[in-house]
Parts: sequence; structure tokens; C-alpha cells
Amino acid sequence: MKILNIMLSHDLGGIQQAFLDYNTALGMQKIEVINITSYKAKINSFLHKQNLKLPNIVPFDLLSVLILKYIIHKTKPDIIIAHGNRAINFSKFAKSQNIKLIGIAHNYSLKGLRKCDFVITLTHHMKEFLLKNNFAESRICILPNMINIAKDFTPNKTYRKPIVIGVLARFVAKKGVDVFINAIKILKEKKYDIQAVIGGSGEEEDNLIALARKLNLQDQISFTGWVNDRDKFFKQIDIFCLPSLHEPFGIIVLEAMEASVPIVSTDTEGPAEILTHLQDGLICKAGSSEDLAEKIVYLIENPIKAKEFSKNAYLTLKQNYDIKVVSEKLQHILESFNKILAPTDSINSFTLEFL
Repeated sequence: MKILNIMLSHDLGGIQQAFLDYNTALGMQKIEVINITSYKAKINSFLHKQNLKLPNIVPFDLLSVLILKYIIHKTKPDIIIAHGNRAINFSKFAKSQNIKLIGIAHNYSLKGLRKCDFVITLTHHMKEFLLKNNFAESRICILPNMINIAKDFTPNKTYRKPIVIGVLARFVAKKGVDVFINAIKILKEKKYDIQAVIGGSGEEEDNLIALARKLNLQDQISFTGWVNDRDKFFKQIDIFCLPSLHEPFGIIVLEAMEASVPIVSTDTEGPAEILTHLQDGLICKAGSSEDLAEKIVYLIENPIKAKEFSKNAYLTLKQNYDIKVVSEKLQHILESFNKILAPTDSINSFTLEFL
């Protein structure tokens, strides 16, 4: 079986990490992989073997489609795995009808997924969303994102003084970093000895820095910029927070689980399936600085429980999200899809969107 794995986003983030993980997972199962990215994609430097690149200059780039069509003709893949709407659109126009197109549902955008023969969702919540929007159940499989576990369970023996609380996120509104900053304000007012480390970058960066200053948190919060060395980041924190308002999956949660760091996450779609409240982490209400602060306080005041949560989280990670486990499931899914004729309704739904 030969797979064409395509992702055309330029920036770095969860989808890009998933694209890399699919490449690794397919290789582990001895499946031939052809990776396709954009010329300017930041992820190119992370691919160890040579990948093919498209210009990808505009949303519908005819030159890129023609190049992709040539690549498909020469390489003759059995299946195309597409990450993101643009990758789906280009692949749909470039492929021949006998090649199956599988879209990875990294978010809740349906337009691109309707053009696919099959869809892989990351969570049960996402699958239910697709079913409610008239996707055929026979076209859907659930497969979570994965992580290549490289470390044993190694929790901090004790909290630092001050206790360091970390966030890693793109600085966009839906990531809720402002909610986290307001939670730090609450903890400061309650006289907890804490420091917050916020890693990331994005369009909201100036607003977030201004908010920290407005709340007089310059001494409690440091902004590190985009973090490339995540291992180093996790080693310098005692508690990890995911304050997102909307999070389809949350690969960063898996990374925190591997790092043996206790986690507080919002009750958003992905993390709420990954973590079980009071078992392998704490879940707070999305958008509530007060609830986030309350859950952080629980971990601060219950360090033994925090370590227990971290241990359980690590075991959950190994059982459900280790790339060795998920790659085998991926192989079975692809073999199953490859035996099925591509459903004609994917062509019909594609046409209907333009009527």
C-alpha cells in the first residue's frame, strides 16, 4: 500500500504535528509514504526524508493542482490522506477517481470533509457532529492524535518555590490565554507564591502582554515567545494549564502527560475525552477564570493527589495515544478503506456545494 500524505499550511501547530506523526506512524507499519507540503511551510525542516513541495500561493492555485496531478500520476498512491481544507481541495481536483481521499477532521469545518471519500475523526464528539450533519457512518472512523513516547514517568519530587504554572498556545482568542492571565490575578490576590510562564506567539500577543501589565502581573508572568524545545519548557514548570475556549483535540495535552506534569484543562471537546476529571487531571469550565484558579489551587494544596493524577495520565497516554498503538490502528483503518469502493455520494456532495 502506498500513501500520499499532504498538508499545505505554512505555520506550526497541532495539524502540522499530526501530519508529522502520520508520516512516522505509517513508516512504523512499513507503508510507503509520499509527503507533500508547501515550499514555505515551516514544517519542512522537521521532515527527515525529502518531501515534495507545491507553490501553494493562493487558496486555489491552479499551478499547484497541476503539479499535484503530475505527482499523483507518477507515484500512483492507493490512498491520499489530506490534512486541512486546502490539501483536500487540491487533492480532490488532482486525483483520479479510483484513488481514495481520506480527510482528517482536525476541526469542525465540514466543507472540505464533504469532498472526501472517508473521514477520520479525532474524537467521538467529532464523529457525532459529523453524523448530525448527514455524514454516512460507514465513511467515518475514529482515530486520536498520537505521540511518540520517549520518556519514562518522571514527576517533580516537590513543587518549586515559587510554584511555576505553564501555558503553551497560539495567541489567538479561542486559546483562552486571557482567561489564564485573569486566573493568575486571582491567585496573586489570594497570596499564592506563583510564577506563570506563557509560551507562544500570534495575533493576540500585544493584547495579552497589555492585559498582564494592566493587571499588574509583570512580576508574576513571563512571555517566552514561540517554544521549539518543549521538553525544556515542561521541565521548568510544576503545573500545566490548557485554558482553551474551543479545542477539537489538543496534542499539547498529550505532551504534558508525557512530561509527567499535572494538568488543568477546560471542558472543551478534545481534552474532555482525553482526561478524566479527578483521575488523570482536573477539568474546569471553559471561559471561567475563577474555576481555572480554583482547580490550580487544588493542585497546589494537594501535591500528592497531583502526582497521582500525573501517574494516571501517563498510563492513559501509553494505553491510548502511544504512536506504537495508534499506528497499528491506522494501518487497519487504511486496509479497511482500501478494500471499499470510493462512495459516489462524495462526488455528489462536492457538486451540490456549487449549485
